[in-house]
Amino acid sequence: MPASSPQRMALESEADELFYGGAAGGGKTDLLLGAAITQHRRSIIFRREYTQRRGVINRSRELLRPIASWNGTDKLWTIDEDHSVELGAVQLEDDKENYQERPHDLKGFDELPQMSESQYRFIIAWNRSAYPDQRCRVIATGNPPTSTAGQWVIEYWAPWLDAAHPNPAAPGELRWFAHIDGKDVEVPDGTPFIHGDEEIVPRSRTFIPARLSDNPYLIGT
Repeated sequence: MPASSPQRMALESEADELFYGGAAGGGKTDLLLGAAITQHRRSIIFRREYTQRRGVINRSRELLRPIASWNGTDKLWTIDEDHSVELGAVQLEDDKENYQERPHDLKGFDELPQMSESQYRFIIAWNRSAYPDQRCRVIATGNPPTSTAGQWVIEYWAPWLDAAHPNPAAPGELRWFAHIDGKDVEVPDGTPFIHGDEEIVPRSRTFIPARLSDNPYLIGT
């Protein structure tokens, strides 16, 4: 069961792309692992650097060891033949190509501002499933960007994160975006439309803030 209302709100969100962010200790890694365990079949959770996966691996052992087997070489938890959780990394820009044409119904990103926009867009292109009844989505987490390299996250989720945005969105509110001629354009809803010779299917986004006070397991320490 989610440890906090923001985590529950995130798990229940209908957004195609969710950014769950805020202070350290807000339960971001637990959200990713919890969603993978309870709502998805094929999941992968990324950190930027290979060494940064250690924290995710340690937490995944606490949650998954009773129900899954661990392959240390592939960094893969196997729950059964239809359910697995992989831990990936894209330390170099071109490492994203290691995940080309590898479908997962959950693409998770832990500390997204440390990654590049091109890595994110490239990887989520294979957010799909062979199971018709399986929901597919992206969950990204992170603290506020601390460098110009992470500025793209604020721009990507501008209605929630950019204080100067002309039409701000409330936490958890869905907004739809279409990628047209190399740019993201906000559209009224998720209805597919034709642009030139291409059918474009808008994807929904939202942002849900997380605070240390939302995590009862850490707030006492």
